[in-house]
Amino acid sequence: MKKVLNLFDFKQKVNYKTEILAGLTVAMTMIPESLSFAILADFPPLVGLYAAFIMGLITAIFGGRPGMVSGVLGQL
Repeated sequence: MKKVLNLFDFKQKVNYKTEILAGLTVAMTMIPESLSFAILADFPPLVGLYAAFIMGLITAIFGGRPGMVSGVLGQL
């Protein structure tokens, strides 16, 4: 419960440049991956993009672990 209360702990040092660069890198790699998996699953490519975006939001809201991989493969 204590970890939930520390959701917005602004005392932590955050390197925003690194965080933004990491987010952009993941976003650029998710575009072709989500398109290809949507096409393979016989869905329109736009469905794959929406799935990748929603998965990114869910992961950002609920957090994760450093070794956790959240991608489009588990969505379709």
